[in-house]
Amino acid sequence: MSPEARYVIILVEGQGLPLAVVRLTGAVEEAFTHELRWEPSDLLGRVPSEPDWTARDVGVSDASGFLVEMIRTIRSRDHESELTDYKYYASFKDALGVLDLAEADRLLRRPDGGAEEEYAGHETWEPSEKLHRIDSGLDKPEEYVALSLVEAASVKRLIDAHWDQGCTHHVVLVDKRPVAVVTQVAKDPDSELAFTGDPEPQPSRLLAQAAREPRMDAVRTSMATAVETMARLSSRWRAEARAGETAGYAVFHRLTDVLDLDSAYAVVPEPEGQFSVPLNESEKARLTARLHLRNARREAQPIDGHFYFAVFEFLHEVVDLDNARSLLRVADSQEWEMLQQDGQWAPTSKPRKLHTLPLTKSGLDRVTRRAERLTR
Repeated sequence: MSPEARYVIILVEGQGLPLAVVRLTGAVEEAFTHELRWEPSDLLGRVPSEPDWTARDVGVSDASGFLVEMIRTIRSRDHESELTDYKYYASFKDALGVLDLAEADRLLRRPDGGAEEEYAGHETWEPSEKLHRIDSGLDKPEEYVALSLVEAASVKRLIDAHWDQGCTHHVVLVDKRPVAVVTQVAKDPDSELAFTGDPEPQPSRLLAQAAREPRMDAVRTSMATAVETMARLSSRWRAEARAGETAGYAVFHRLTDVLDLDSAYAVVPEPEGQFSVPLNESEKARLTARLHLRNARREAQPIDGHFYFAVFEFLHEVVDLDNARSLLRVADSQEWEMLQQDGQWAPTSKPRKLHTLPLTKSGLDRVTRRAERLTR
């Protein structure tokens, strides 16, 4: 934001967000609109002929605040859908970073409810509290915005490029058998992290050890080969760690998908296909519920102009409609409503952190009957 420029917001009566933030640099007029970009503008000259418009000068700080509010609100409206596999977000070290996705610090996703995960590179995701911390004001002045699937893929590529260009990767072998993938920041020799198959990489000194031990070797490799080796190590680790407690198997399309359990396309009782890994009971229950949600989202269809959703307290409950706690619906207007005790629908907020399951017509009838019984 230029301190030399003049900033004007254009408000429209009855609308919460400004129509635009206008920037005047000398005789040059530009506007940041709901298209979320700066463009040449003639909006100030149109204000007198638009009875619902009001123009108001603001300082740089207020203009910045309006820009961030516009971006976050519009992106939330366009990309926070209850019908996608994940809600994706980019977070930024500074609030004005939201103007440029290339400035993203992290890629995050919400698979269901309030659960959030951060992309850790190398096709892996780890639990996160970043969205919660920003929402609660613990990580000021950081900010985050919702992303489309295409944008999330783009930010993921930026993070992968950071790992690829700024790090070295080695496969560590014992008696010619891969036992770990070691990643090291090129400018920091003490930054060594080793992935042995366990989901959590650990600090290590394996590269120095491999240089001393005659049975060991460390071979520098590309990140792509490192990720494939990590997937094989993960499959091996799961086969050993779940040997005595296997409750089922997750099935994947590709080898590297095994690094992210949520990318499984099925849960089956026995190994199936080329890429499957064992699950313990809690992993099976969680993944089964997420696949149930995912399939329902992909197959959802509007009913009389609305999408209907059953709401659950816990993720594992979504596999049984009798566990539903309430009923929501949303129309094309994106105005959310909740079913009340008297059978009427009342406005409610977007269910950003709830476990919601899209309903078919038969599912809607079942949940509605149950809700009516509970309120008698």
